[in-house]
Amino acid sequence: MKALADYIHGKGLKLGVYTCIGTQTCKKNRPGSYGHYDQDAKTFASWGVDMVKADNCHHPSSGETTQELFTQFSKSLNATGHPMLFAMCEWGNDEVWNWGPGISQMYRIQMDHIPFFHWPATANGAGYGCGTAEIIEWMADLHPSKYVAPNQWMDPDFLETMFPITMNFTHSRTEFTFWALWSAPLFVATDVMGMSEEKKSILTNVEVLAVHKDPLFIAGERVKKGAHGQQVWSRPLSNGDIAVVLYNANNITALPIVVQWEELGWKNAAMVSVRDLWLQQDVAKARVGYQAIVEPNDVQMLRLSKL
Repeated sequence: MKALADYIHGKGLKLGVYTCIGTQTCKKNRPGSYGHYDQDAKTFASWGVDMVKADNCHHPSSGETTQELFTQFSKSLNATGHPMLFAMCEWGNDEVWNWGPGISQMYRIQMDHIPFFHWPATANGAGYGCGTAEIIEWMADLHPSKYVAPNQWMDPDFLETMFPITMNFTHSRTEFTFWALWSAPLFVATDVMGMSEEKKSILTNVEVLAVHKDPLFIAGERVKKGAHGQQVWSRPLSNGDIAVVLYNANNITALPIVVQWEELGWKNAAMVSVRDLWLQQDVAKARVGYQAIVEPNDVQMLRLSKL
């Protein structure tokens, strides 16, 4: 494994491993790390591992809480002295956002995300469902700006970008827009070899990625929600700009969505430049606000700059 890690590092990549805080992993009943946290942490460190993802299945009958188990493993990883990102796959139970940031760099905030825009709650964990749309609603109610900070990332689970048949371009772009707005981990669960131009245009858009990694790291919040599915989200950026997402949650009808500057904390009299980040072009200069017709399940991601 050390040789494999060296090879991967030589390619400019990082190596991650998967385990579980319980006695067995969630699938195929492979050995978990419970009872061997120190041993496994030292082994991972000796290999040169960069990331450890710990799942949440098969708890022992010892009576220890989920928080106690993850905390023990976190301490074991830290004790090695080797830097390893600790990703807690805790599924959003036990209000993990209140204690996860103290022991990990990223922590799951809900049940598994599967490659559908809409999907009911068919997995274990918190949240409203397994689809992208349900995750967006769950994150809105969590108010991620209260929790997200450098090395304290809320994790809505993998991106399912352009998953064959079930995740089309619109759904994939909407998914990526919100993960970027929240500074969520961008782990792509679909094939990144030989990407189509559509898929590449989503995953490599430098202007959207600039919002994702903006050094202010204040996650986006929902500003308002209309009766028919119109939503406005915003996020302050380090240079004084504001990222705005106009999101149409309606599944059938294209809708006009309006954002006014005063809803973002600016005076309506301000002259503002509006840039569409997906088009990568300026689309307006306006006072008071901005309006766009947004197609069903689609977004317009904007960067607003005062002139």
